[in-house]
Amino acid sequence: MTEDLRLHWALHVLDEQAVACEAALAKHPEQRKLVDSKLAAAKSALAAIDKRLADSAARRRTLDGDIAAFDVQVKRFEKQLESVTDQKQFEAVNHEISAVRAKRDVLETEVLERLEAEEKDTAARPEKATALERAAADAQALNSKLDGEAAALKAELATLEAQRTATAAQLDPPSRSRYERLRTGRAGRAIAAVEQGACGACHSSLSPAGLQAARRREGLVTCDGCGRFMMLPPEGSGPA
Repeated sequence: MTEDLRLHWALHVLDEQAVACEAALAKHPEQRKLVDSKLAAAKSALAAIDKRLADSAARRRTLDGDIAAFDVQVKRFEKQLESVTDQKQFEAVNHEISAVRAKRDVLETEVLERLEAEEKDTAARPEKATALERAAADAQALNSKLDGEAAALKAELATLEAQRTATAAQLDPPSRSRYERLRTGRAGRAIAAVEQGACGACHSSLSPAGLQAARRREGLVTCDGCGRFMMLPPEGSGPA
């Protein structure tokens, strides 16, 4: 293998490692989004219970006030019964009392229904609170893990970039220019290994002549499919 091919292969190895690091980093946002969505759902579930309980308690306070007001009305009407002078007045006051009591009964029924619903929500709240704690712990653990991974991957990328820059500097200017141009336009992969007679990047098959040229290891072969440089691994690394 010529020195030029050796340098290109070294760049291929470094670029593949960098692409792998970038791919690992690219997965982090979705992983964070998933665990954050679970945390948000757990928060929402607990908040919904707390809101129902708070709203119901506020409504019951209003109902209690209305019921107390109806009780005052009933007592006032009952007091009037003591001074009625005929049957017609007696029936009219009793009608008023019955109407107020009917309204009171409706409110009392709502109070009882709300108390029953509050009891169920209160019983369910500990489970939701525990689920939120678990989701928060899971989110914190994953985000901490991903932060560590991201820091390590970025450090590795910085090291790889330094090595790549130093290696690329050893190429002659025209070769370096072609390599950098291809790398920019091919998602960080300017050079592909020949794998089983095909481009390791786009998997386009080499022509017999192209495969023979690659096996001679005298120069780079260009992929007809993606335009990348192609070359065989150094001898002893494995079959084409």
